[in-house]
Amino acid sequence: MYDVIVIGSGPAGITAAIYSKRRNLSILVISKGNGTLQKAEKIDNYYGFENGISGKELYVNGIKQAKNLGIDFIEDEVINIEYINQFTIETVNSKYEAKAVILATGVSRNVPNIKGIKEFEGKGVSYCAVCDSFFYKGKDVAVLGD
Repeated sequence: MYDVIVIGSGPAGITAAIYSKRRNLSILVISKGNGTLQKAEKIDNYYGFENGISGKELYVNGIKQAKNLGIDFIEDEVINIEYINQFTIETVNSKYEAKAVILATGVSRNVPNIKGIKEFEGKGVSYCAVCDSFFYKGKDVAVLGD
């Protein structure tokens, strides 16, 4: 049994895992992998990266840091969570028990059904106006959605 299971391995999940580990707790991170962060071509609004960093690099570095601290990782999909005196987290392949669960599952994007759009994610196609508008300053843009 783990003290804490974190579901999600993006910045929120890894940060939660690292802070939990600093409290000398046993931690497991369960992730499906390939989150939205990994699609970002360049992130330059994040502290400590003078010239920016790709989303993939940030993701990989976070996982390495957590693993170096002794945090366990499983790549799997959570399909059920139950609580009877403790949490039981069921994945496609196994079951895990924990005293606490942190949900850091991120966000799913509604991707328009436009041929070839996935090829341009992070390379001109963006899903976060607040995060990415800086990259398009002075350029013609189109906004799809609300």
